Amino acid sequence: MNGHPSVAAGAAAPAAPAAPSSPGDDAEAARLDRLAVLCRTANFARHHLEATVLSGANLTWTSYDVLHLTVMHRPVDTGVVAALAHVSKGSVTRSAAALIRRGLLRRSIPAKDRRRSLLAPTAAGWALNQQLRGQLITELNTLLDTQAGVVRHDIDVLRHLIAAHHR
Repeated sequence: MNGHPSVAAGAAAPAAPAAPSSPGDDAEAARLDRLAVLCRTANFARHHLEATVLSGANLTWTSYDVLHLTVMHRPVDTGVVAALAHVSKGSVTRSAAALIRRGLLRRSIPAKDRRRSLLAPTAAGWALNQQLRGQLITELNTLLDTQAGVVRHDIDVLRHLIAAHHR
């Protein structure tokens, strides 16, 4: 019996990675690898902030993002929120519905175009967003081991996280 799990289960073993066909491919593969590390690091940071801050408010990152974008762009079309958050309109609709049930957002339908749906924060939604932003900033500073008020470019923040996370 073969010790490789996929062979033991009857599945084909994964193919060996193809050798690059030209020297330029090595550079492109390295860029792709760096991008993958950045994405994994961003996912790590998002998960950490969800677990340490947002879970206490019973929110996911997506639901927080919907709340925050609604506070920032009030009133805002659900399609605009989806585009800004880089999630599907269905994800925005589900998150918004939960936030509306909790009294954090309200939905309105414009009289001129009844196909659209606009979101706006309630006073409770605005207050929760402000509270969470402060907590997220504090936790991010702790995660990055930086002092509050130090301005860094987003890529620099991710690079710092990479260095800290991959030690």
